[in-house]
Amino acid sequence: MSVLNRSSGFTIIELMLTLLVVGMLAVLAMPMFDRTIQESRIVSQTNELTSHLGFARSEAAKRPNATITLCPSNDNTSCIATNNWEGGWIAMLDMDGDETLDAGDGDAVLKVFGAMSGGNSLQAQSGGGNVDSFQFSGNGQPLASGTFVVCDGRGAGEARAVVVMISGQTRLATDENGDGIVNLHGGGANVTCP
Repeated sequence: MSVLNRSSGFTIIELMLTLLVVGMLAVLAMPMFDRTIQESRIVSQTNELTSHLGFARSEAAKRPNATITLCPSNDNTSCIATNNWEGGWIAMLDMDGDETLDAGDGDAVLKVFGAMSGGNSLQAQSGGGNVDSFQFSGNGQPLASGTFVVCDGRGAGEARAVVVMISGQTRLATDENGDGIVNLHGGGANVTCP
């Protein structure tokens, strides 16, 4: 009587077919994975921005005779006149509100905020246009209302925005006119992305 000796395992063809199917599934899932990463990043950055604005407001309320200035900075010690905040920004104690760090006046950098990751952009906008600084007075109220807009490569349709109301409170911007793009505070105009 002959006994057949058979070993279990995969043939090379079965292995190749399995790898082909796994590869095809990975290719199909990749765009969804990228979208999830982009969405997670923009939500995280929006939440962090809200926290930074709360910090500036809180610091202003602690100092009744001073102004807290938020502004873009490329050296972590001075403001630059640009509406591109994604490279980093600072919160500074600005005793005279001139947006300049004057050590002799008691001005000081309170906090440095790093650059946005993932190639995302950050701009401050108001009904009157772009803003290159934002200030809170000694009572914790902003000197003007405005909207901070966080954008990624997907454009304005996927942008997030934080509205700073004249009361000093913040809220997430909403799509007020139903066109799928969030709106600036006040005028109802759509946010824009660079």
